[in-house]
Amino acid sequence: MLVANINLFRAMRRVLSASTVLVIPLLPATLAAQEAPATLAAQEVPVAQTVQKAIVPDDATVADVPSPPLPMPTGEPRLEDFAPLPGNVVWPTVESTTDGEPAEAAGEVRYGVEIKGLSALGLDDEFRSLSSLWTRKNDPANLAQINRRITEDRDLIDQLLRSIGYYGGNTQAVVLPPLRTGAPLLVSLTVDPGPLYTFEAVTVISAEGPAPTDTVKPLLGVKAGDAIDAARVNTAQDGLAVRLSDAGYPFAVIGKPDIVIDHASRTGTLTQSVTLGARGVHGVVRIEGETQGFTDAHVAMLGRFKPGDPYTDAKRDDLRRAMIQTSLFATVSVRPVATGLMNADGTQIVDLLVVTEAAPVRSVAATGGYSTGQGIRVEGSWTHRNLFVPEGAFTVRGVAAEREQVLTAEMRRRNFRKRDQTLTLRAGLSAEQQDAFDATTFGFGGAINRESNIFWQKPITYSVGAEALVTRQKDRSAPNDPNDTYFIIALPGAVTWDQSDDLLNPAKGFRLTGRVSPEFTLRGGSNFNYVKGQIEATAYQPFGDLVVAGRVHLGGIAGASRGRIAPNRRFYAGGGGSVRGFNFQGVGPKDADGSPTGGNSLVEAALELRYRFQAFGNDLGVVGFVDAGQVYETSLPKFSGLRYGAGVGVRYFTSFGPVRIDVATPITREPGDPKIAFYVSIGQAF
Repeated sequence: MLVANINLFRAMRRVLSASTVLVIPLLPATLAAQEAPATLAAQEVPVAQTVQKAIVPDDATVADVPSPPLPMPTGEPRLEDFAPLPGNVVWPTVESTTDGEPAEAAGEVRYGVEIKGLSALGLDDEFRSLSSLWTRKNDPANLAQINRRITEDRDLIDQLLRSIGYYGGNTQAVVLPPLRTGAPLLVSLTVDPGPLYTFEAVTVISAEGPAPTDTVKPLLGVKAGDAIDAARVNTAQDGLAVRLSDAGYPFAVIGKPDIVIDHASRTGTLTQSVTLGARGVHGVVRIEGETQGFTDAHVAMLGRFKPGDPYTDAKRDDLRRAMIQTSLFATVSVRPVATGLMNADGTQIVDLLVVTEAAPVRSVAATGGYSTGQGIRVEGSWTHRNLFVPEGAFTVRGVAAEREQVLTAEMRRRNFRKRDQTLTLRAGLSAEQQDAFDATTFGFGGAINRESNIFWQKPITYSVGAEALVTRQKDRSAPNDPNDTYFIIALPGAVTWDQSDDLLNPAKGFRLTGRVSPEFTLRGGSNFNYVKGQIEATAYQPFGDLVVAGRVHLGGIAGASRGRIAPNRRFYAGGGGSVRGFNFQGVGPKDADGSPTGGNSLVEAALELRYRFQAFGNDLGVVGFVDAGQVYETSLPKFSGLRYGAGVGVRYFTSFGPVRIDVATPITREPGDPKIAFYVSIGQAF
């Protein structure tokens, strides 16, 4: 960008000020011999012994000051030995800081570089990256080479100053002798930026028809009174096409800016040529390339516009993001195409052409976790993301854990009849061996979900579904541990209101979720019905790098007593996703043998202090937390007899979410509760 800025302002130098003054103290006479460096080097005059300064008169310009010729090989140089300077400019007075005759010229020398005046302007880093003196300061150099580098760097500084609007600056260069024998020279550059030049006027013209001043000026990004800043002008120029396209003119023709500098008034004028063409409206959408089974109609459904809507570049880019979100394409380009068709109101129809390259559609995934209550858990899956085109994914998932085994198959069609709406059908077999029950279950079901994603985090999401289950369960809290078979039909639904700032790792805002599931159960020839409802709220508040996060979860079952409901459909508390410090299902009522009975209502709460930081090249975090919860036999929670756990954790942040390691202990510990509990998983606790 900097090189582009410099090139731009080289083209902008339409008028060179005759009043620009550069104070250019020369190097010692032996250093100033640019025309014969070989002769100069052969003289071998030690720089440590000779430092001279020259002052150029205030009314001289760069063009008026040629490099002086070499001094006489021996003896004192005489003024009459030099040809007169053009423009009647007198030769500068040369003062020596040494006594006696100069010694023989030295060959290669070492030097350091000091630069003053650029840091405050934000140009120090750019200068160092481009400077001949700085980038080559570790290379041996003779005096003529150092002199040439000083000259080059003066030009560089001049162009850097012009790139941010300073056209009247000057740079003073001084070469200081070594402080001790063997030490390097010091080349000191002192920059005076001079006055800041500003735009006096910004004008918009058009090669065809009236100038579109009212449309273009607010989008140009540069206005009268702004500094003549090359970076800003370049940014405005680069972004103008996008802003005009977003305003409905995708085929605007933009000329190069014409900038004229007036040194007398220290101002400039900018003239921008723009031909807008007709305003656009959306037409049809077409797809070409490796389409993965996508049709034009399916792609058009992903767009948040209809034919005839005003064209905007934001809608075009949004369609591209939706295509990328499918994970079926390696590359996606969406470009406007002029159809040449005009509407009666003067607008032109703009089609969109989507060109794609396919991405691999098969993937294998694995995750693992550990907790003291549940032991090791390993989960793996195989997915074909486009088995049922378009966007019909098929996944086989398995879980192998000490207390749970699962095998399921799922078909998931994304963007089902509506963008970000997903149809899911699944069937599977599971087995659980918990402290409260044993359960073997076969089930199948389906759901329609309105989902959030990392491209568009929606404020409202929902899920509506149905499932049918056949489950054989042993209630460990019931007399004689009877085995019962339950036939269950459930109609679960959920709605989430999300006002948090991040889908995967929120640090600000809140989320509120409500769940309800009417369930119909047949057991032992009798049937009964009940409704299971839950409300969960989470909130996040940042204080600098510290985030305070809170969670409240309430649940209740109405319509059936605890003993009639299948054990795995009751409420339980305790464990890594509930009340940390306790075993899984370890919070709540228990029978005489210590087996959890479950309940008809639940209350859980948690408070976390999260601190995120960088260390050892990694993105890390530490967490302190306090959890509370209890389970009750009544349909509504009582908020009494709460059990508390507390602990600390660490987080390792990755692209797919944080890896979580928590260590907790029960504060209200009872017989049978662990002293310490460990939890390892992926994702924040809430």
